[in-house]
Amino acid sequence: MQKIDQLISEFELTQQKFAIYAAFKNSIKLNKIKTDEIDIPLGSSKIGGSPDLPSGCEFPQYEDDHLTFMLQVNLSEAKPYDKDNLLPESGILYLFYEALEQPWGFDGDEGCFKVLYFDGDMEELERKKSPSSRTEFVEFPAFQLSFETIVTLPESPEKLDFADDDEEANYFDFRQELVQPEDRDGKVVPAHYMLGAPMSIQNDVFEELFEDGKDPVLLFQIDSDEELADVMWGDSGMLYFCMEKEDLMEKRFDRVRFTLQCL
Repeated sequence: MQKIDQLISEFELTQQKFAIYAAFKNSIKLNKIKTDEIDIPLGSSKIGGSPDLPSGCEFPQYEDDHLTFMLQVNLSEAKPYDKDNLLPESGILYLFYEALEQPWGFDGDEGCFKVLYFDGDMEELERKKSPSSRTEFVEFPAFQLSFETIVTLPESPEKLDFADDDEEANYFDFRQELVQPEDRDGKVVPAHYMLGAPMSIQNDVFEELFEDGKDPVLLFQIDSDEELADVMWGDSGMLYFCMEKEDLMEKRFDRVRFTLQCL
């Protein structure tokens, strides 16, 4: 936590330190590792490339074409970083999305994404190329994924009472640096992660997707990323895939909800 303490001091939020720590949510960062896809073991976690699907499982479709494969997470690889014990112990989660048209998740956009879950024999897996007839957004460059436990912060923590507008602005800058820091070349590191607090760009993501009294969980947050074929969601936006905690506990991944937000 030394780095976080330094950031709190840098952004003049020392008076809010304990409230900030109390507001932290545990998340799992998805780190991209550039790897030739042929060297990524079958069933391993990756973003982009082609999915490793069980035999008989086909690419999900939306309207007149197939969805773009986004990522797969081998939960046995991610589970050690799940500090709140929310994810299943085993199996693979697959995420597909209509990456060309980029629906926002409004009414009428049903079917624009798909989350699949497989918890069977890994010997059944086959690496399957997209059958799409498109020339764009058929397949993103493949990266192997590694995982890291990080903390995230909600946009408006309940117990954080800002002294003035300047302190509130400092908090948003601190949160930005925490979740989307710049690398050595001055480029923003994409905020791809699971669980924790969404990095909302417009409205509160959970409030947008769920009624009061629900217990939502961020399953995936996928940032705009120039390394993924220079993909941008809207205007420097984010994709959010969320579900109720009870549904996650029962592995009801057909109940995932989705929204896109951008600047």
